[in-house]
Amino acid sequence: MHRDSRGHRGHKDLQVCRQVFDALTYALADLDDPLIDELVLASVTPAPSAARVLVTMVPSRDGIDPEAALARLHEAGPELREEVAAEVSRRRVPELAFRITALFEPPAES
Repeated sequence: MHRDSRGHRGHKDLQVCRQVFDALTYALADLDDPLIDELVLASVTPAPSAARVLVTMVPSRDGIDPEAALARLHEAGPELREEVAAEVSRRRVPELAFRITALFEPPAES
């Protein structure tokens, strides 16, 4: 993870994460998958840098199988990364790593 002299994440990494978050917001809405539709995009953080980002999703309701939802996200990963590539201004498109947290669990900071 890139940090400045005060230990804060690099501005560029956070800027890329915001761009990825925005791109994924639209890309996830365009997917035709009822299980993924039951997830809410919570955060995108550098993992450990913006070359690879951690995409945190939370279920919108109880009763969603997180393993099945994660498998669907992995299947859709290449398509989602393509959509991110179209929106994010970087020479190399970040790799997307997905996780699903419980409804009550706040996203962990990386």
